[in-house]
Amino acid sequence: MPPSSPSCSSDIARLGFRKWYERRLIEAHAWLVTAFLCVIVIAAGLEVLTFKGSLLAALGSAGVVFFAGLIAWHGVRRFIAILAQAEHLGSQSTCVSCQRYAAFNVIAQSPRMCVRCRKCGHEWTFH
Repeated sequence: MPPSSPSCSSDIARLGFRKWYERRLIEAHAWLVTAFLCVIVIAAGLEVLTFKGSLLAALGSAGVVFFAGLIAWHGVRRFIAILAQAEHLGSQSTCVSCQRYAAFNVIAQSPRMCVRCRKCGHEWTFH
């Protein structure tokens, strides 16, 4: 999701920046935990993977390892993407006029998110 997408700016307008930022960090870390758990499943699956037993059991273990690997890979990619988006917007959320962090109202959502500081009324655009 691009940093100034309509969904992102509408979520920020609805929740406020601090709650939105917190939820994005929680979501990112949930993806990281999912990836870590999948790595444990991969290790366990490789441990029990043997080609001495039945072919069906070996294919089942290999399938579990493969899908756990896909989920782990996707989880790490989502973690990085969500974290990058949150940090990108977080770096722009301080009013340059009064230095207040995350105290703004969204006044326009597209094509870029325009905001107004609640303390001093300064307006700026997120890039």
